[in-house]
Amino acid sequence: MAAGIREQELAGLRWLVVSGERTEVFRALGQAARADVHAVQDALPERSALHRWAATERGRIRVGRVLDATHAACGRQLAELRALAAGAGVDFHDLLLANLRGDLGVDDGTGCTDLGWRRTRSYVAHNEDGAPALDGRLMLLTLLVEGDAPVTVQWYPGFLPANTFTATGNGLVWGINHVQAARPADAPGRHFVARALQQAPTLDAAVDHLRTRPSAGGFAYTIGDRAEGRVVVVESVAGRTAVVEADPVHHPLHWHTNHLRHLPEPADAPIAAPATDDGARAARSLGQFEESVARGKVLSALPVPADDPDAQWYLDILTSAPLPDGVHRTAAGADPLMTLCSVVADLTGDGITVRGPAGKTAEMALSDFAQGRAAPATG
Repeated sequence: MAAGIREQELAGLRWLVVSGERTEVFRALGQAARADVHAVQDALPERSALHRWAATERGRIRVGRVLDATHAACGRQLAELRALAAGAGVDFHDLLLANLRGDLGVDDGTGCTDLGWRRTRSYVAHNEDGAPALDGRLMLLTLLVEGDAPVTVQWYPGFLPANTFTATGNGLVWGINHVQAARPADAPGRHFVARALQQAPTLDAAVDHLRTRPSAGGFAYTIGDRAEGRVVVVESVAGRTAVVEADPVHHPLHWHTNHLRHLPEPADAPIAAPATDDGARAARSLGQFEESVARGKVLSALPVPADDPDAQWYLDILTSAPLPDGVHRTAAGADPLMTLCSVVADLTGDGITVRGPAGKTAEMALSDFAQGRAAPATG
């Protein structure tokens, strides 16, 4: 039976809701977003260099090791990407390389900022930063796959829907930040691990999933649990994990950008510049690392409120100003990225605020958002 597709809008973002059997869902998704999948792939600045590198002996070995590990640990998620490629009429290998680019030790830039808060109330807030060419391509996607808990994600067409902000029908939300891994592990691709994470029934199960399935490349997750209000940060990078939980008494506010805060950084682990023979690319990556550190300095200087702040407090932090005063990205000057969407999830109040293109903002119930039910007022 063919999958069902419903299209709606939130805060100026296109929102697809796809339901049905797994393979049919991803094939139908590829068909519905075919033009966007092609456009996003064509807009990837590292695409040509990545394909050239993957064709070398070193590249083929690296891709083979990560792909073997992904087959073993995340075969279902790999099949989802294959169905997406078929529906979009795109070569599967092209989409695979794009989805593995952060797992291969090549430069993957920076992007995204997360905030987590737990005291009497709990929040998770996320800035999704991407290339200006992707403005208007980023969309919301709800997957209602038979046998799965519902999940709504921010989605870049052509990527496995996993590497951005996620809200699940099991009451979990998280934002994801890229962390460069110069020497990736022989482990599953991080997008595939993150996609499998979306079926975790509890926060403890989510943390256990990331501890027992470390990824080849690097993601930092800021995860919140609507039922209990707990918030944790998990760094999962190059086969290693670190977990830090927000302490409502002593340390309620946590932030993350695109560099490690909790894992140690010895020379043979994730570092600022990727393992590459191209000195220009290494220098660019170092500059991006320093940009992440600069955003971190802004966030570390935030005064911790005596009382629980409201959603607007987080939205102001994420959107009020670019560096050196804030973390909002505008693709101005030397910065190659812009903030494409900002999200604040109020775990305690079951609410979510989404700020899309041109500052268009909408509020709705977080539980409805995860289920793909939308009828909010937009301002």
